[in-house]
Amino acid sequence: MDELGTSSVGDKAALRAQIRSGRRSPTPADRDAAGIAIASNVRDLPLPGHLGGMTVTCYLSLETEPGTGPLIEDLLARGASVLVPRVAGEHLDWLILAADQPVSAGPFGIPEPAGIPIGRGIAPLAGCTALFLPALAIDDRGYRLGQGGGFYDRTLADLATHDQGGPIRIAIVFEKEMLHRVPIDDHDCRVDLALTEAGVRRFPSNS
Repeated sequence: MDELGTSSVGDKAALRAQIRSGRRSPTPADRDAAGIAIASNVRDLPLPGHLGGMTVTCYLSLETEPGTGPLIEDLLARGASVLVPRVAGEHLDWLILAADQPVSAGPFGIPEPAGIPIGRGIAPLAGCTALFLPALAIDDRGYRLGQGGGFYDRTLADLATHDQGGPIRIAIVFEKEMLHRVPIDDHDCRVDLALTEAGVRRFPSNS
């Protein structure tokens, strides 16, 4: 990696493998505690206390990821409509999460809800207030290392950034996954904030 953080695909693959290995170490109790802390720290985000009439996206977390269950419960309790993704080919379909909605493992083992999508790609996201995004790591500039499928990067590339009137982009990671630099390519997108069990990290828009 050079001083700009650019890197080969191989470097990304090695870092992904390292982080995935590290994510197998915490106990279920540790992950549960991290999920609860993340839901508590969401109150420090630049969002109103009441989210009635607002739509946000989130995702149903894998067992090894920071748990999003408590976060989603908090968002729903505050009145938000929550859209969750479902993989459809090379794209993401978006569904409104409802109480007691059946969930099953999708093509990559990701929990996905049943039901009829409201749209695909960026169309359902343009009117969202915030996007809660999965990541393996975030660096000091706000660049996000994803799982490698490119689903979110393809979606975010065509969506207005927050400083251009689009939704605020918030990546969820464990605090230990906040890194000085992650490898990036031209298509990689930045986020505005990182949310961890330790708090909220903000990134300047001109990083």
